[in-house]
Amino acid sequence: MKKLLFLLVGMMLFLAACSDDNKDSSAGTSTEDGGTAEASAEEENNSEENEESATEENDENTESEVGDVVTNEGGESTLVSKTDNIGTFESGPIELTINKVNGVSMAVNEDYVDAFETDQLEYIQVDMEVENTSDDNVDFYASQAILTTSTGEQLEPDFLMSDHIDGEFFGNVNKSGSSYYVLENSKAEDVESVRLIFSGTSDENFETIGEDIDVEIDLNK
Repeated sequence: MKKLLFLLVGMMLFLAACSDDNKDSSAGTSTEDGGTAEASAEEENNSEENEESATEENDENTESEVGDVVTNEGGESTLVSKTDNIGTFESGPIELTINKVNGVSMAVNEDYVDAFETDQLEYIQVDMEVENTSDDNVDFYASQAILTTSTGEQLEPDFLMSDHIDGEFFGNVNKSGSSYYVLENSKAEDVESVRLIFSGTSDENFETIGEDIDVEIDLNK
């Protein structure tokens, strides 16, 4: 129950890019035939102002910054650390791109403490993309990566909260998702760096064809 609620109300707060649901409010209303030139000019100016306002609003919503706080039914979540564009790493024909690692601290609403089984939830979010660059079928289990922290924790992704990136890759396919690692003995703000360890790529005969991927990431605060 705790994990399901977290998935619903606490997980999607600090994704790097907003959804495409932001609507452009700049649709103008055309003047009737015979309208004055002055009215048309005023309407055009208003439309341009609306377009500029919508653009500024979308730009503001594109990125979350460290210190941003989002409050919803489940509680108050604070982005305490963030590192973008970590890099692309290879294991055989697999290319793994780690786009973002976030540290988030969530003060749970008192109405949900029993469901969450805690009043304070601390976690690390990892956003990634995986591509099989070959025509062959291979296996690479990005959703099973181990994460260690500078505070001494060794964690596996919480599978109920994380996106499941299926490990079977047919030829020339792309997959993406986020893994969430719930901290057990430390706070997200105390984590200075993390290490991600991915097992190497294997072929259809379970033979290893790519090295493990081992990445150290400093978290920006």
